[in-house]
Amino acid sequence: MGPISFSHGNGVGLFQKIGNDLKVSCMGNVGIADGRTEISGKAVVGGLGVLLVVVIGMALAFAVGVVETLGYESRVVSGNGLTSTKSGYSLGLKTFYFTKGQEYYVMYDSVIQKGALIVHLYKMGSMPTSDTPYHRKISESGKGTVRFPIQESGWYRMSFSGSVLGAKHGAGRYDLSYQIRWGIR
Repeated sequence: MGPISFSHGNGVGLFQKIGNDLKVSCMGNVGIADGRTEISGKAVVGGLGVLLVVVIGMALAFAVGVVETLGYESRVVSGNGLTSTKSGYSLGLKTFYFTKGQEYYVMYDSVIQKGALIVHLYKMGSMPTSDTPYHRKISESGKGTVRFPIQESGWYRMSFSGSVLGAKHGAGRYDLSYQIRWGIR
């Protein structure tokens, strides 16, 4: 059997039987040869180029303030201070480099059955404690915004958790749900 040619949207190709093997070649971005998928260098370079443009674009958008939101989290949490149960999801950055003068903000919508929601921002290398200027305890259900003006440049980590310490004490338990969006201004 001789070679059989074909065409497709990205180019032309050729089926060819060599012994017991079927060889398929393609002049385009993607082809199948000897049972393997091969991607041409043009497709790989193009894909990496698009990824690079997106990453640089996002970094510039954050740097000039076009994009303020760094992430979103929606959770249902309960626990007793020693153990906890979480469900939901979190998207975005929780570790970020802030410069002096920027403002970190958290917009929240919470339903607090027992305990409190803790919003915390702490400098990398330190532990989150309640005696830092970047700590808020939200004890009542509702919507609001927490703002922390950044006083010192550096790498910071943000965390959101439940606490047994709140206006609605539940015999050493917490039970709450929240949606949070955080970012910088």
